Amino acid sequence: MNPRAKQLLSEELDDELIVYDQNTHRGHCLNRTAALVWRHADGERTIADLAALLRDELDPVADENLVWHAIDRLNAANLLEEPLARSADEMRASRRHFISKIGLVGVATLLLPLVTSVAAPSVAQGGTCGSGSSSSSSGGFGILPAEWLEKK
Repeated sequence: MNPRAKQLLSEELDDELIVYDQNTHRGHCLNRTAALVWRHADGERTIADLAALLRDELDPVADENLVWHAIDRLNAANLLEEPLARSADEMRASRRHFISKIGLVGVATLLLPLVTSVAAPSVAQGGTCGSGSSSSSSGGFGILPAEWLEKK
C-alpha cells in the first residue's frame, strides 16, 4: 500500500507547513522533509518514488529509510488516510540506517522529518498556540488562521 495523506487545511510558513485537522482540532507543524512527504503522499507514489523526490528536492543522500521515518512521524500524528503499520524495531532500524549512512551532524539533523502537534485553542483564546510566538525554523508553532478554529 502506498501512503495517502489526509485532505486537511494547510498553510506554508517559510520552510514549514502548518496542517490543521478540523475533525480533531489539532494543528501540526511539519518541517520541510515531513511536508514534502505529506504533500506528495497521494496513494499513487511508492516509498521509492517519494525517496527520489526527496533526493531531487532536498539532498542526494535522502533514501527510503528517510521516507519511512517521515511516514512513521506522519502516522503518529494521524495525518495519513490509512496508517502504514510498522513495528517499533522497523522504525528504529530505518532511522538508525539513515543516520549511520550520513552521520549525526550536519545534513542529517536538517533532513530528519519533524512533526510537532498541538491541540487547537478555543476561539476565546485568540487563536494562538503555545506562547503565541511566530513560527521559526526550529519547529515553532505560531498562530492558526481564525477561520480554521471555527467549529463546523
